[in-house]
Amino acid sequence: MKNQEKKIALITGAGTGVGRGIAKTLAKEGYRVVLTGRRREKLDEVAKEINNSDVIVIPADVSDEKSIQELRENLLEQTHGKLDVLVNNVGGVPATGKISEMAFEDWKKTMDLNLSTQFMVTQAFLPELRKSEKGKIISVTSGMAHFFMEGFGAYSASKAAVEALMKTIAEEEKESGIEMHLFDPENVISEGNPQGEKDPMEVMGKLVAML
Repeated sequence: MKNQEKKIALITGAGTGVGRGIAKTLAKEGYRVVLTGRRREKLDEVAKEINNSDVIVIPADVSDEKSIQELRENLLEQTHGKLDVLVNNVGGVPATGKISEMAFEDWKKTMDLNLSTQFMVTQAFLPELRKSEKGKIISVTSGMAHFFMEGFGAYSASKAAVEALMKTIAEEEKESGIEMHLFDPENVISEGNPQGEKDPMEVMGKLVAML
């Protein structure tokens, strides 16, 4: 299949862990994947693992509005204005602690990383997703949105907010035909969770079912 005939998928945080697994899975499913993240060397490693000519690497910090705008301009130039799938994967646990003891700055870091990134990236690319015949948004969430552990209140709150945000976007975009999916990879191994139970590739069947 020629590049211009393939669906385009953008994956944030594509250099490691779940993002890496998603990128490899989408490429295997026939998508032309756009990898973004802060570390160019990690993105290049994933592109090498995918090992085909359909990979676009665009380093960006999706916690920064200017960087997102540059990502958008670069992507649209290289894909001729096309985007079919957005995968909001960036997230993590930058801080833990009891709510009674947590500094506001740590709370804000968690919300910015897990929630604000998804808001800003989704908002930036909605115009292109509306143009796609089958636009999709896949947002990575967590079971922690629905159960709670001491010290992880900020993380749980951020993931619950992500789910509410994306369900609202699904309601607002019904007329445009954009599909919204929440993807919970569960307790997988990653840089931030080296003690995870599974390799990310073991849970990608759930992602494929969303395509």
